[in-house]
Amino acid sequence: MKTDLTKDNLRNVAYWIIILSGIFISLIYFRAFLEPIVLALIVWYLIRTVRKIISKITVKGKSLPNIIQRVMAFIVTLSLLYGVYQIVSVNVRLISENAESYDGNLQIFIDQLKDFTEANRDYIPEFDVQETIEKVDYQSILSGVFNSVSVLLGNFALVIVYVIFFLIEENYFSKKLDKLFKKEGNKENIMDIVGQISTAVNKYFTVKTEVSLITGVASYLILLAWGVDFPVLWAFLIFILNYIPYIGSLVSSLLPAIFAIFQFAAFPPFLYVFLTVEVVQIFVGNYVEPKLMGRTLNLSPLVVIMALSFWASIWGIMGMILSVPIISVAIIICAQFPSTRGLAIMMTENGNIEDVLKRQ
Repeated sequence: MKTDLTKDNLRNVAYWIIILSGIFISLIYFRAFLEPIVLALIVWYLIRTVRKIISKITVKGKSLPNIIQRVMAFIVTLSLLYGVYQIVSVNVRLISENAESYDGNLQIFIDQLKDFTEANRDYIPEFDVQETIEKVDYQSILSGVFNSVSVLLGNFALVIVYVIFFLIEENYFSKKLDKLFKKEGNKENIMDIVGQISTAVNKYFTVKTEVSLITGVASYLILLAWGVDFPVLWAFLIFILNYIPYIGSLVSSLLPAIFAIFQFAAFPPFLYVFLTVEVVQIFVGNYVEPKLMGRTLNLSPLVVIMALSFWASIWGIMGMILSVPIISVAIIICAQFPSTRGLAIMMTENGNIEDVLKRQ
């Protein structure tokens, strides 16, 4: 009996290894195909969120018809996304057009740094400042930004097509479940799992959006006060990068601080900008976000950082943003089956799986 049990366990492990390997290889190999679908799902989710807000609008005590709600939500969401794209593309183009003046300021800063290192040669290890800074290929960085924006724009039409079909498909989702699951109990279980996933993802993105918006607005005011160029662009990047756990806040604080060196050709502005923006990040991240988020996610920090590294290696920035929701969904699904419930418990922070599964 024990031998058969061991063989069954090994067989199950082998099956899971094969399945997971196939999934990971597919995620890498079919990235170009899957990314527009994921983007479409995000846009579709945004449309649903906007639609919930529009549904509260009443005319003579009655809500707007469903078709009007959908059309309005669709138009508002696309207009918002197009406005964001215009802001980013215009600011990036302006930075590129003024690259020569910023390069001149950088050279002034390099000369000042050389004088400082030579005057303090006894305390600072010898290194070539000019060579070290020139190793950073700023033109390639700008080119990469432009290419990313171009790819996003190129996929935009395809994303919109997917979104339209997602909106059509949601009308028939419940009917398909009725046909797929004849027993009412089975359908209720599936809808319960879908509801838990929707609640967890909605809670995460809602709170993260609120927190990122607070951080972005506060950072915009700080950058405006310091006189840093393109504060809207940096505030937007801070807003986006705050969706990335742990490292996102640090990187988003460094970007405008590093740019301050290019603009002011001095080190103190870098220090002032970085410290003030980072103080906002620390305050919001350690005091505001926990109060809003509570213990809803209850994810192990080790699991989060491992998922962050893994998804970053597969899908880049998009994978980093989606890493936490993916782990939350994985825990909810694994918790439904006795064979994988232990894995779900290990992925939580304190082992209390009910913190993840409970409805909000």
